[in-house]
Amino acid sequence: MTNTPERRRKRRPFSISRWSVQRKLLLAFWLVSVVPTMIAAELAATTLSQIFDSNVRIWLQESTKVVKDEISEIKRSNARVAQLFLLYTRPPSSRWAAKHDKLTADIADAMGIDLVALVRSQDHKVVFTTQPDDIVSQISTAPNAVLQTIQIAGVTTGVVVSTFDTTQDGVDYQMVIATYLDSSFLNSVADVHSLDLRLYLANSQGANPQGFAEIFSTQRFEDRPGNMPESIAETLRETRQPSELFTNRYSGLYWPIFNDTGDLQGVIFSGLLRHSSLVGLVNQSNLFILIFLLGSALSLSVGWLVSRRLTLPLRGLAEGVGAVISGDYSKRIPVIGSDELAELSHTFNHMTERLSELHHLEAQLRRRDRLHALGEVAMGLAHEIRNPLGIIKTATQLLHRRANLPETDKRHLEYVISEVSRINDLITEFLDFAKPSAPIRALYPARELAEEILGFCAPELATHNIDAQIDDQAPGATLYADSRQLKQACLNLILNAIDAMPKGGRLTLGIAKDAQYTIISVSDTGQGIEADMIERIFTPFVTTKASGTGLGLAKVYSIMENHDGRIECISEKDAGATFNLYIPAHDGDLDQEDEEEEDDA
Repeated sequence: MTNTPERRRKRRPFSISRWSVQRKLLLAFWLVSVVPTMIAAELAATTLSQIFDSNVRIWLQESTKVVKDEISEIKRSNARVAQLFLLYTRPPSSRWAAKHDKLTADIADAMGIDLVALVRSQDHKVVFTTQPDDIVSQISTAPNAVLQTIQIAGVTTGVVVSTFDTTQDGVDYQMVIATYLDSSFLNSVADVHSLDLRLYLANSQGANPQGFAEIFSTQRFEDRPGNMPESIAETLRETRQPSELFTNRYSGLYWPIFNDTGDLQGVIFSGLLRHSSLVGLVNQSNLFILIFLLGSALSLSVGWLVSRRLTLPLRGLAEGVGAVISGDYSKRIPVIGSDELAELSHTFNHMTERLSELHHLEAQLRRRDRLHALGEVAMGLAHEIRNPLGIIKTATQLLHRRANLPETDKRHLEYVISEVSRINDLITEFLDFAKPSAPIRALYPARELAEEILGFCAPELATHNIDAQIDDQAPGATLYADSRQLKQACLNLILNAIDAMPKGGRLTLGIAKDAQYTIISVSDTGQGIEADMIERIFTPFVTTKASGTGLGLAKVYSIMENHDGRIECISEKDAGATFNLYIPAHDGDLDQEDEEEEDDA
């Protein structure tokens, strides 16, 4: 079995060689752009991911600053109200103690301060407090112990503690003002959405007093222990700078809180869970894929536009060639731009114009060859037929002149003479068509010709109840033609129009002009001509009437051809017909022609 090219094509249905030019250009554009697109995508992804990570860091820093600023504001508020409390708080020995204690409790409640206590420095005895003594006993009055943890109903709670020394009645006291970092504080910082804000404070309670316990968290992204890893605390103590946490799951920041002596008392954590936030999507790999896909899509779009711009004229050329092969020489393709493809399109249009002209010339030559052959045959037939017809007509006329013939015989002889004359007229008409005479051209007004023709045909038109009119769209238009032949052409068209309107109608003889031709048109409101007959009606011996030789329109066609003009028919069935005679325009002036004729005379 032979391995023919056709078999190889069948085995490779997706072979690139079978692709269209546009698909090949698209593939070429993509292949050429893929490496630069990958490089650009890598650079852009790296830059964007760095910018995004930097913005995330700033965002995390700002979010931790919210918590830190809130704690600082609590400390400042405690310091402000401490001066007021120092004025009104009295030891129990004072006769104003009860009244002042009530006032202090009311002010603390109004100011959002959870605990106000007066502790004797000598023995650390609580002499006044707004909270139970067991809570006050958990609070350290050591200097700079600002952030502490206490147990309230078994729950570890953070407090911001401010202590102030005072002396009353010669006894030294410490005033303790504390604000809980509980749900009310949490609500004040929970407005920062999508972030996990946590506060860790040094654990002064429990089995691990050196650890850091989680006081609160705005989000619960995962199950995790309540204590901060000791490694983080060690890092913060050593570096005294915020510590970043960037993993596949988390983007976070640990921000240390130091007291005045440099002890690490608390840590604020601000984090984002990558798989549940935009941070997880915006990474270098995803950005690279996205930018590469967008770049490829852009490259393919540009490739599609360019390939379409290149292949559209080629497709037009293919369609045009197909039309020319099928015999349609009127096909033209649009010329877009001024590049090589536009030049090719222009050349194709010029070629089809030349082919159309050659086709027309070829048709004229064939027609002339046929007419020439027909003329040769006609001359022979006319010679062979006319001589016997002349003898028959003469003999019949002699017999008709006999006086003793019966009337019936005379009438029969008259029929013979009439038919012989009709045959002779047909032969004459046929000879005129086969051997047309050259036109004797002269310049004369088109309006004058139209009026003369309608005047000549007026009785016949009136007999058939046909209303005739002249539609002069080009006043002053002239004709450079053989008036006798042009009248003959118009009369043939008018007679055909009369036959097409047996019940009457309207006939219009029009005059128009364009840059190349003077146009004489004959329009009727008759039966019209079927579309398949329009191309054939100018062929000799083709007629749409029951009687007639079919030479009338062929004669008109021949006359227009001899005048270097043309005839066209516009018609629809039952919608009338219009025949337009295109006579080449003449540049000469009618008055100048008359003067030249007078000078010649």
